[in-house]
Amino acid sequence: MHIYRKLYMILLQLWRKIVQRNIPQSNPLITRLNNLDYWSWCRSFIDTYMECPFGCIYCNTQRRSDFQGLSFTRRLPEGKETIGIGLISDAYTGDDRQNTMVHGILDFLFREGYSVQIMTKSTAVVNDLDLLKKLAQKDRVRVTFTLLTLNDSLGSQLEGSSPGAYERLEALKTLRVAEIPSGVALSPIIPGINDGKESLCSLIRECKKRDARWVLFSGFDMVPRFIKSPLWQRVEEIHNDPERLERHYRRLREFLVKFLLRENLPIRIPRVHLDIYKRRHHTQIVSEHLFNLSYLFELKENAIRMLRYRRAAYEIENLNISLKSIASSKKLGYIKGVNPEIEKVIEEVLYTGGSTLHTKLYDSLIKECD
Repeated sequence: MHIYRKLYMILLQLWRKIVQRNIPQSNPLITRLNNLDYWSWCRSFIDTYMECPFGCIYCNTQRRSDFQGLSFTRRLPEGKETIGIGLISDAYTGDDRQNTMVHGILDFLFREGYSVQIMTKSTAVVNDLDLLKKLAQKDRVRVTFTLLTLNDSLGSQLEGSSPGAYERLEALKTLRVAEIPSGVALSPIIPGINDGKESLCSLIRECKKRDARWVLFSGFDMVPRFIKSPLWQRVEEIHNDPERLERHYRRLREFLVKFLLRENLPIRIPRVHLDIYKRRHHTQIVSEHLFNLSYLFELKENAIRMLRYRRAAYEIENLNISLKSIASSKKLGYIKGVNPEIEKVIEEVLYTGGSTLHTKLYDSLIKECD
């Protein structure tokens, strides 16, 4: 039986079990992005619920109808990519009976050779520890917990029925003790709400205590139903002044980068590389370096080079022919967006596995922290 048919049958059987137990129905669906999400290193995602079970009031993707730019399919990519779990809704709920579906999906992805990127607010992910260990042994899993604040009172206002921050931190610790690559995303950081420097430092230190392997951070996409609430009037005031908002995030970004680097915490998730003996392997390695360089240029506020490297990274990522053969025939310059500077970076990554430019930029950020 074809593997996609097998996945569909597994999802259908699990769905029937849920209906028989009189649990609110779920509707698992595979979504595909036009381009790689270079934060999670995924293009395909599996969502298990029509609506997110936690109902965070700031969220702009609480329902599938809110999310634009996706294609929906029953098919996973034929190539062994990293599959994201939980793009639109959290994969886990507070009811363990419903979470049997996630276990079945993870088991299928493991057996079929895919890697997995899980983004969650739930502590229920620890219930799948056995499968996560199997994936981790082959370096095919990344788990990221989203956290906003250590203040549970504020957290309950923002994050609905999500588990408390310290519950998620203990779940992170459990995964790290089991040697499962796991980290944290401080996302979103909302101006005037959870952006206090002392509270962010405390949160990051708590993550480090639990051996978080990375700490990401992101800004806040304006959600009208959130900022129009009288409770969050200060957020609306900042967002109504674009210059003030940009200054605010610039200062916050500089502060967070310096603090994270001082704490020796990575600010990017390492990519999972599959099919190491196939030609796609080199395109993935090179595109990862180019995306990481683009982010460093973004942090250094060099918008032109950031855009150049990011455009080249997307072009490289979508190549269907051997990148090494292009390089050996001296035709890298024919790839859209690849200028002489980027061509040298690509060649260096291909033949040495690293980039002196990346090291130079990263070291310069560290020096700025001193």
